[in-house]
Amino acid sequence: MFERRHLYKLLFLIAVVVITYIIQRFAAKAVRRVLKTGNVPKGSIFVNLVRVLIWSFALLMVLEPVFGIQPTAFVAALGVSSVIVSFGLQTTISNVISGLGLMLGHVIKVGDWIEVGGYQGVVTDITWRATTIKALIGDVIVIPNSVLNTTTLRKLAPLSARAVTISLDVYPQANMVEVEREVRSLVEVATKTWRDPRLPIDLIQQGYGPFGFRLDIRVPLVTMDDAFNARSAIVGACSGKTWLAHW
Repeated sequence: MFERRHLYKLLFLIAVVVITYIIQRFAAKAVRRVLKTGNVPKGSIFVNLVRVLIWSFALLMVLEPVFGIQPTAFVAALGVSSVIVSFGLQTTISNVISGLGLMLGHVIKVGDWIEVGGYQGVVTDITWRATTIKALIGDVIVIPNSVLNTTTLRKLAPLSARAVTISLDVYPQANMVEVEREVRSLVEVATKTWRDPRLPIDLIQQGYGPFGFRLDIRVPLVTMDDAFNARSAIVGACSGKTWLAHW
């Protein structure tokens, strides 16, 4: 009788796990379909939330029949312990809340071009802990959600996002007015094939660097497929100049 009772409990537990697994698979697909077709921000954080909720209900279902634990007592104990655990998971909780705030507030969504903390790229995913962006050169950058929520974030317009930026250092003794005039002329000619004529070339002085005055050259492009060609053309046009200290 003892072994049969435990066998029933084991079979019930296995059945609940299998059914829950199937349900969460279908629910995850349904959520992805809604995010894809509806006017809802896309991100794996919503899919993960649905999965957690489904498995939480499954756990409450098996507590009393399998483990002999009252669900109400378990929830009460969980509430007390969660307060203790939360002190050690403040950063994680902050990232989760920040991620939900970014998504639900439509601050950013998958596919947006953003610039934050000196990094620029397209948002590829927003998870529990962090937001992943892919830079123009292919680098994958992972930024904690709490950082995005507390740092100035620049959301780039479609035209502004299609641009290539390259930095160089100018010797301190050079005349920056003349250098900028020459750089603009060189870049206009070198990138004519790929440059978007609707937007101007931006030359931004970033202060004094280790080799001299830091100058950022930002060229709007028709398509980002030409980013490598435009970057190479800029380097070729400015290389060998007497005022160029370092790339």
